[in-house]
Amino acid sequence: MMLLLVSSALALDAHGFELLGTSGDPFAFTRIGTAKAGRSGSWDALIGFDYADTPLAESFPWGREAVIDSLGTVFVGGGYSFGGLRFDGALPFHAFGEDATGSFTTSGDARLGVLVPALKEKGLVPAVALQANLWLPTGDETHHVGSIGPRASAAAIVEKDLGSVGLVAMLGAEVGYPEDERNVFAGIGPMVALGGHYRISDAASTALEITSQSDMGLGTWPVEATLSGKYRLPAGAWASVGGSAGLSEGVGAASWRAFFTVGWTYTKPEPAPPPPAIDPRLDTDGDSIPDVKDKCDDMAETYDGFTDEDGCPEFDGDTDGVPFERDVCPRDPIHPEQDPRYSDGCPKVAEFAGDRIVITEAIFFAEGRAELMPSATPVLEAVLGVVAQHPEIPYFLVEGHTNTNGSDTFNLRLSDARAFAVMSWLGDHGVPRDRMLSKGFGESRPLVPVEEPDAEAVNRRVEFRVLKVEDIPRDARRLAVPSDVGGR
Repeated sequence: MMLLLVSSALALDAHGFELLGTSGDPFAFTRIGTAKAGRSGSWDALIGFDYADTPLAESFPWGREAVIDSLGTVFVGGGYSFGGLRFDGALPFHAFGEDATGSFTTSGDARLGVLVPALKEKGLVPAVALQANLWLPTGDETHHVGSIGPRASAAAIVEKDLGSVGLVAMLGAEVGYPEDERNVFAGIGPMVALGGHYRISDAASTALEITSQSDMGLGTWPVEATLSGKYRLPAGAWASVGGSAGLSEGVGAASWRAFFTVGWTYTKPEPAPPPPAIDPRLDTDGDSIPDVKDKCDDMAETYDGFTDEDGCPEFDGDTDGVPFERDVCPRDPIHPEQDPRYSDGCPKVAEFAGDRIVITEAIFFAEGRAELMPSATPVLEAVLGVVAQHPEIPYFLVEGHTNTNGSDTFNLRLSDARAFAVMSWLGDHGVPRDRMLSKGFGESRPLVPVEEPDAEAVNRRVEFRVLKVEDIPRDARRLAVPSDVGGR
């Protein structure tokens, strides 16, 4: 009979360590429950280890003798908030223990609980809740770590935050399997706890808790004092470490214990507040789109054919980098070769771009020669138009470039001949000859590394560089300028 009595007490002790502390809040308590259910949809989970020295002893006229010398317990637990309630549970597993029979390994009693808030914390009013628990006899009562029947408890919890300090108190009762042996009644007993925590920083806190939990009446109270610390880790994780000392010789109070836990917490975000009611006739920016439908009610729609119904002005409707206010072709993006800093927003074959004349199509020549192909004519005509539109261009250099096919000497001569051929065509079609020069660079200035798949096509090209007088290369070629014809 005494074994049944002791078994009930120890199950409380081993299980009670993590019974009421599954909250992942680093400012919550470790062993005492919280009075706050948390936001619906939030959850937390933990795993930890507790080592207890002499967690169960029996009193005799000649003194106390240990029933269990030591006990190492791994425990898992967690909680979930839903509908204003908090549901939680825990399961201890005694990884190792020492008693009169030797070493043992076994499970403990599983617990299911529900927290029912009664008052929310507001101003001077503390948070108040009722915590109800049910223990299932899943432990091994032969080693005094399990009950022979289910147990239940109910306790009121009062919690108050005072800035960096928090206080909690718990008062309730536990009902277990009824037994009466050696003037100790097992069946109903108190659950009492007091605690306070101090917030050290935004991520850390320390707590002091005094707890007592038993179903054996007032005469066998197991009272322990616990000092612990919690620290918030990244990604919703947290860790706790601490220790306890027995303050009484009640059945189930350990001489001392040490523990650590790690856990994870997910707090569901606050739902976004509903948008304020808007007068359906209001049109703040005067673009004829009511504010209730206007995504940019402080900026008028530009009505350029791009998403005109959203009420927002298009700063670059075709996303080509040319601002809307100077984009002549807002529906047509420019070519990648064009510079949006100089472009008017329209895709063009040739365009003046500050220090160069950009062409967006290639100038083709006969294979291995400097003979222009017919397809080059539209490109050269576009260059001709750019030069005519920009008389401020003092000089420009026609540059010839090749890929790596062929020898260096051949490529240098070929690029020079091709650049001269382009300059000659422009000179024959009206570009002043004294504004042009040409030079070949061979394969010395590739645009992309030669190992790239498209290197041959990209690096074989003609470019037009705008020059100042001081930038004219000495070895550049010029077209012959006819002498003035006249007589004396």
